[in-house]
Amino acid sequence: MRNIIRGREVVADIWRYAGEAGGGPEVLSLDALLAVVADGSAPASGLGVSLQPADEPEKLAGVLPSLALIVIEFPKVGEGRGFSQAQLLRQRYSYTGELRARGALKRDQLLFLARCGFDSFDLDPTENLTASLAAFNDFSAAYQPAPGGGLPQRAQRT
Repeated sequence: MRNIIRGREVVADIWRYAGEAGGGPEVLSLDALLAVVADGSAPASGLGVSLQPADEPEKLAGVLPSLALIVIEFPKVGEGRGFSQAQLLRQRYSYTGELRARGALKRDQLLFLARCGFDSFDLDPTENLTASLAAFNDFSAAYQPAPGGGLPQRAQRT
């Protein structure tokens, strides 16, 4: 079973991705999710979906209440579109469920991912998850506003 970071602690992941064996709810691709929604076979809640970098978060707008998990994939180092996808989902579409970053991600990116709205993380398999938790405390102040991130440093001065 895979471990992830959720709630700033290392926990076992209950979700399974396409092609993985085992129990637990499955994370569907965007196309698969839209297909089950279109044919009416989607449950009213508890769904999980995975977004690739080129996927448009707008396509989820009508099904957000039924989603328990949105996974945003970072397939390679330097891929940054997931940061924008997370911001859109949290700010424009008011998604409040679990938002997971998954892929070629390193410890150094954790704080920035969290500031964009991610609340769970499936890092690169070479990363030590327990040691990576320290990344959330690397900086004590921020200069930009963020979802759930409090006031930026410049706003606190006034």
